[in-house]
Amino acid sequence: MDSSAQYGSPALRRKRRKTPADRRQDLLDVAVACLAELGPRGATGREICRRAGVSHGLLRHYFANPDDLLLEAYKDLCDRYLAEFDRRLLDDTVDPWAAMDAFFEVLFSDQWSSPEVLGAWIAFWTLTRSDEAFARVNAAYNARLGALLQRSLDRLPARLAPGLTPESAGKILASAMDGLWLEFCLRPGGGKRDEAIELCRLTLRRLVEA
Repeated sequence: MDSSAQYGSPALRRKRRKTPADRRQDLLDVAVACLAELGPRGATGREICRRAGVSHGLLRHYFANPDDLLLEAYKDLCDRYLAEFDRRLLDDTVDPWAAMDAFFEVLFSDQWSSPEVLGAWIAFWTLTRSDEAFARVNAAYNARLGALLQRSLDRLPARLAPGLTPESAGKILASAMDGLWLEFCLRPGGGKRDEAIELCRLTLRRLVEA
């Protein structure tokens, strides 16, 4: 899958309109796609601008420097994930069990699970090991996702299995999801989507007694 297509087509957006918000988002989208393909060292400010079809000076207009662009791209990617998962998990119009099952399907969809998406996350995770700002974004993302999973578990009309707390159940579920997601993304063409989704569903139903 073309990673630039996943995060939106900057070229198409520029043809429709050229608002400052669009131009800034273009750079964020291309930064993620560039990181996925080239890694942190290859995703330079000039390369990102070249792929976005804008001058290097435009980057300085919206971001202090290329590192700031990458940091904002990481925040943007985390926010997109959390917004989509929040929308799926906490939808009051959907049965809580059905909402959880739908969440697993979204997690393993082409939009959120692919070698290109994994490449972007790996690039950002690499940066968290050497840059405190990226580490803080990563920690905040994990905390927000953990809280979201706990709230989702609280909505289920059931009890946790003996010995579990909402926090520990959320951590176990997140660990299972992360492991299955990583395995699925690492096996392009060979990953079994339905199997990964079913294993997430089974894990949830072992943690929570219906």
